[in-house]
Amino acid sequence: MIFSAKKQVGFINLKISSCSIQDENKNLNDSTFVAELESYTDIQILFFIGETYNYEVEYYDNNFVPTKSKIVTKDKKNEYITTMQTEKFNEDKYRCLFKKEKKKVLTKETYFSQPIITAGNAIPLVTTLWNFEKERTKKFYFIDKDKLEIKEMKLEYLGETKDGLFKIKLILPYFAAKFVLYLDKNKNIKFAEGLGLEIYAVE
Repeated sequence: MIFSAKKQVGFINLKISSCSIQDENKNLNDSTFVAELESYTDIQILFFIGETYNYEVEYYDNNFVPTKSKIVTKDKKNEYITTMQTEKFNEDKYRCLFKKEKKKVLTKETYFSQPIITAGNAIPLVTTLWNFEKERTKKFYFIDKDKLEIKEMKLEYLGETKDGLFKIKLILPYFAAKFVLYLDKNKNIKFAEGLGLEIYAVE
């Protein structure tokens, strides 16, 4: 639920499921990480349109780099599909091809380097690639699947609360919006604050 000055202004329901898939014909270290995301929101803020439903399946390699994804978006008037396909073309560079099928088909090619962060890989990526107790700031690249482009996103470790939660400051590429995330000892997000809002994780 989202609250502003203790008054409910709307909600965002977000469910993220993930697992690793091992191909019997491949090396044990060569697995595929898959994330399934389902969301619904009725609040118009930032990149949320209002009364919008999204369903996405995203695939990653064993370094949590996204390799392909498909999003089905439904709002009041439209239903459209956004797909993404990536391929590695040198040591640390990836080519990314977007295709959005709305009233017309839009394609766009862009490039990115690691680490690249999405909603589906955020927790394992932060857990495995960022020891924030030693490295207080970390720059990630972020895939904007609405505008079909790659942006930079900065995370900063702010320390530990009296309750034993880790505090992470996140600056979103949208309007330089700042959020503070609170993670438990297992690095699961418990709640977040920003833009006058409080967002809670529901177990």
